[in-house]
Amino acid sequence: MMEKVFVSGGSGFISLHLISKLIQEGYKVRTSLRSLDRKQEVIDAVEKEVSTEGMLEFCELDLLKDEGWDEAVAGCDYVQHIASPIPTSSSNDYDVVVKPAVNGIKLCLNAALKNNVKRFVMTSSVAAVGGSNHKNEYDDTDWTDLSMDVAPYQTSKTKAEQYLWDFMKENEGKTDMEAVAINPSMVFGSSLSDDIGASNLVIKRLIDGSLPVTLNICINIVHIKDVADMHFEAMINDKAPGKRFIASNNHMFFPEIAKVLNDNGYKAPKIKLPSLLARIFSIFDKQIKHFVNDIDILRVYHANNAKNILGWNFRSSESAIIDAAKQIKTLL
Repeated sequence: MMEKVFVSGGSGFISLHLISKLIQEGYKVRTSLRSLDRKQEVIDAVEKEVSTEGMLEFCELDLLKDEGWDEAVAGCDYVQHIASPIPTSSSNDYDVVVKPAVNGIKLCLNAALKNNVKRFVMTSSVAAVGGSNHKNEYDDTDWTDLSMDVAPYQTSKTKAEQYLWDFMKENEGKTDMEAVAINPSMVFGSSLSDDIGASNLVIKRLIDGSLPVTLNICINIVHIKDVADMHFEAMINDKAPGKRFIASNNHMFFPEIAKVLNDNGYKAPKIKLPSLLARIFSIFDKQIKHFVNDIDILRVYHANNAKNILGWNFRSSESAIIDAAKQIKTLL
């Protein structure tokens, strides 16, 4: 009998690629949406890569509501918990971001435990690794220090992933369920839907003229296909349980990203804004304000577990940037 995977948050950037990958690999998928109004959008997106006929079903769930989670996971062999609130650049409310993230993993884990799921894979983030900016280089063993001044999104990812590992510890010996966390950095690449994903907005702003200059900000990049493939590998690989995997190819500063875009025929800014001016500029620009604490900070994430345990070879950051730009160009 064909195995089934529950994927929470089916309309998201990562989820769509993962659902497509799972179906291609011969797994049936049940996915949750906050509103079933988006069902056709998900089908249309996944159908760009694979037929969904008889392979994809839907349910309606809310990260803040208890109803429906047990039924959603019932009959599934694996869980891929991807749903988590992504704040807008102006969202500074802990209740909007942290509460649903922690409550969502709690509901999903309890439903998985109740339904004897084999393995639970969670989408965490490097925000749970180095979100407190306490040094320049991080690996899979590092955690964001919540005693420091940590933003809501970084707090939400850290608390949710900590909940996963605490839950597994508490239920040790009571269940055969295994757990894995995937911690992606900035995810670039083409989306399967017209919703390009929050991280691709960086590329959009560099090529649509809304960011006429670059800032001296360092980001770590991973291709969307690597993220989806790693979620799948984490679900089936015998060496994956109990581990967290940073998904990140390398780091680049905004001027380097702009150069890749310019070298490939996209019009990106060639002027770097001095850091002092950038800080002043951030008062008037919400998205720049979102990045202001990162100006002039080198932050590098080392994907040691991915390379050493899974033998992972990452797609290039350049290909992730160009794949995103290609799609964005058609939507502008």
